[in-house]
Amino acid sequence: MLSKNSPIDIEAIYEQYIDEKQEENRVKRYEGNEHWYHASGAGSCSRKLYFESVEKIQPTNLLDSRTKRLLKLGNIVHDDIQNSLTHAHYNKVLNNKVPNNVLNTEKEINNKEKDIDFHVEGELTIPELTVRGFYDIIVDDKTEDRKVYLYDIKTCGGYAWKMKFGRNKKLDPSIHYELQLGTYGYAVKEKFGQLDGMYLYYYNKDTSAMRCVEVPLTFVSRAYLFWRNLNDEHKMGLPEFRVGISPVQKWQCNYCQFKDHCNPPI
Repeated sequence: MLSKNSPIDIEAIYEQYIDEKQEENRVKRYEGNEHWYHASGAGSCSRKLYFESVEKIQPTNLLDSRTKRLLKLGNIVHDDIQNSLTHAHYNKVLNNKVPNNVLNTEKEINNKEKDIDFHVEGELTIPELTVRGFYDIIVDDKTEDRKVYLYDIKTCGGYAWKMKFGRNKKLDPSIHYELQLGTYGYAVKEKFGQLDGMYLYYYNKDTSAMRCVEVPLTFVSRAYLFWRNLNDEHKMGLPEFRVGISPVQKWQCNYCQFKDHCNPPI
């Protein structure tokens, strides 16, 4: 809210900045690739993904300013964690396996002595499923028996953290993040010939607490099955409204950007 004594509206300027950066990112990552499904949509409502990637409808139920700022905050933390890897001493991070050098401008380490490749943020595609996305971190450790690990960074608020890690945590029926990581995992396995571990790294935006959770490799095949079934379903047209599938949970409809097109009966 603008004070009557303030000569400028910083909130409005910041909101415009966020919108401009979001549009830059959209053009850079997605323009010309609208027919591809986004890997980040794994486990999402089939109807939403149909509107987004098959009919390519522009969303109308847009995010409010506060929500956009919260998402921007998450992006800042996400980018900061990735950027920290370009400056960190890896001998302190990866069990003393990596020496005191950092990622180069291409965001990749190729340490000849230790023979470890470290990749940060790159594109992955699964052409047969028309799926593409951008991984966060891949570690290709060839020091002894070769191991390939995949990491994805997730930021969340205090409530979501409590539901996942608190004493009275509730089981979330959604496996959205796991299927997203499994999607990347399938592409990583195709690219590197193996995948030995997958991890979700959570960051609490309210307390700055961090927690690493290993994701079973079975989610690689589960993710592939999700996208294969989705492709088959979408060939038949707009999927029916089915709670538990489209959408995964009823409350998601209220926040869906395609709500006006979908008209969910709830």
